[in-house]
Parts: sequence; structure tokens; C-alpha cells
Amino acid sequence: MKKLCCLLVAVFCTLLFVPVERAWAAADPQLSADAAVLLDYQSGVVLYSFNATEPLPPASTTKILAGLLSLEMGDGNETVEIDQYSASTEGTSLYLKAGQKYSLYDITKGALINSGNDAAAAIAIHMAGSEEQFASLMNYKARTIGCWQNCFCNPHGLSQTGHEVSALDLAKITRYALHNKDFRQIVRTRSDRINELSGEDSIELYNTNRLLGCKEGDLQVIGVKTGTTDEAGQCLVAAAQYNGQILLSVVLGSGDRYTDTLRLFEYGTSNCYYTAAKGETLLYQVPVKWGTHSTVAVGPAKDISIFVSPRQLPRLDKKISIESELRAPCRKGEPVGKVEISLGNSIINVTELVTLEDVDGRFFWMK
Repeated sequence: MKKLCCLLVAVFCTLLFVPVERAWAAADPQLSADAAVLLDYQSGVVLYSFNATEPLPPASTTKILAGLLSLEMGDGNETVEIDQYSASTEGTSLYLKAGQKYSLYDITKGALINSGNDAAAAIAIHMAGSEEQFASLMNYKARTIGCWQNCFCNPHGLSQTGHEVSALDLAKITRYALHNKDFRQIVRTRSDRINELSGEDSIELYNTNRLLGCKEGDLQVIGVKTGTTDEAGQCLVAAAQYNGQILLSVVLGSGDRYTDTLRLFEYGTSNCYYTAAKGETLLYQVPVKWGTHSTVAVGPAKDISIFVSPRQLPRLDKKISIESELRAPCRKGEPVGKVEISLGNSIINVTELVTLEDVDGRFFWMK
């Protein structure tokens, strides 16, 4: 068993890390932002960071957490009556009017798509009675996600003393939020309309994220949220699909948030992507007892694709557990073990090992 596993590890390592030497030549992206981070959504591995743990004003990217709380804690069908305080909130606005009634879900869309400060305030007052009380809920939620370099003082991101969050914490919050299917759908919406419950008024929504839907080769931007104030500068949290996986970026205090974001994604897709094929890639032949063949081919059940930065490659560990012997009959796709890939103390990929072909059993008189 031990010998078998060692041989399998050696073969697998060769398959997975062929492009390692070229990756070491990668240069860091040239950014204008005061802070930036690039994450692999699936594993949470940080692929690139610059000043990422420094708390900074996040502007309207604050609404990521406000919107998440609305979706998690509220019933989207419940009625939100707009109060005078929310209707008079300054900055980017849906131009809500006191006394109007909308569903909580529609108000949440207004906060996340159109970046309405009045919509964010309405969420806070509806759910907690005040912005201050809602901010306490935001801070508590951030702690449960594992974020500590932050302090939220309001639901919309307008400048306020002490209202700050680090790029890394914002990325962690967004990674968590993207697991919510409603949140993911809203932040990828380019345009929409919400209707006042009386039917008298409607509001057209247009996403403030100019990168949304942008395609660069195999990469497509699918969210998430812009933010801009004089104090915070240009901010952008973005998510992009690439070959079935997702990269997540944050830039705070940027002079050109869209260029900075595309450079982060280019860095990730050009330097941090490694894959090993399934099926066709033979890992090892496992002995089969009482079969029409003495061994069966074993390989990963699916493509093994991971994002790892060049600097992290020496810290990767692979652990393979596999049956030392199988008994016929064996059917193609039968689980026989697994591959675990770890970065430091964190497992970042687990893939099942399966048989790649059928092996029938011999008749008893052939045994």
C-alpha cells in the first residue's frame, strides 16, 4: 500500500506541475490602487496582495454586506415602507419617496445594482430600526465570516469617521456572499426594474459596474460592486469566471479601478492557473483480484484545476489514498481513493480517484 501510494504521488506531481518553471518568471501587476487583493473563489487562496490588510474607506462596496444581510435575515416578499430619513439620504440615489412601499428584495436590488444610498438606508431602518443598529449587525456578521480588519458604521459607505475595511476582509465577505444564489444573481444583473407595490411608480436599475459582462478570452466578469467617494477614491470588487472557476478581486483607493482589476485578472489567469486532465491521463494500474485483467487504470474523476501563485508552489503538498487491491468485477467510474492538495495547513482541492475502465470477473473455475 505504501509503495503504491508513493509511486502514484510521483506520477501525479509530474502531471500537475509541468508549467512551474515558466510561472516563476511572472511579474507583479502594475496597479494604481492603495490596496488590492486577488483570491481564488473556490479555495479562498490569496494569489496576490498589496497592502491588503490595511483598513481603508470602502465607499459603496459596503453595500455587499448590507445586501447580504438583507437576503439572509429578511423575507424578500416583506413590505418596506420608505421613511423620510432614508428618502433624504445624500449621494447616489433611487430617488425614493417617503411613504412609498417596495418589497425588501426589490429594495435590495436597488442597493446592489444601482448603488442607491437611500435603498441601503431603507434596508437598515426596516431591519434594525436605525443605521447604527444595522451597522452592529454588519460588524457581527463580518466577525462570523472571519474578518477582523474592519469597522462598519453605516450600510451605504458614505464617508464617516472609523468606517473602514481591508481589501482582504472585503474579499472574504464577498466570497461568502457569492455562495448566496440570490446575491450572485443580483450582482450579475446589468439592468432591471422595480415596481412600487401600489403600481403607481417604477424605477429603472442600471448596474454601475462597467466591467460587468466584459469578456477577455476565456474570462468573463460576473459582478460584483463599485464604490466611489472623495475620501475612498475608486473602489471595485469584481468576480470573473475562467474555465469553470472564479477569480475574485478587490481594489481600494484606485486611480483607475477597471484597468487595475483587469490587470489582476490577467495576472491570475496568466501565472496562477494549473490543471491536470481527467480520464485520458493515466495515473497508475491498480491490481485486480479474480478479474479478466490483472490490473485496472485509475485516474481523477474530474479535471484537477487549481489557482496557485508562483510564490506558493513550494508550499504545495499532495496526499493520495488509494485501494491497494480491487476485486472484480470493477465498473468504470468506481471510487477507489482520493487526491488531496494542500497549501500549508489548508486543503485546497480534493478530487476522487476512480477506475477508468471496466474489468469483468472470471468464472469460478478460472480462479
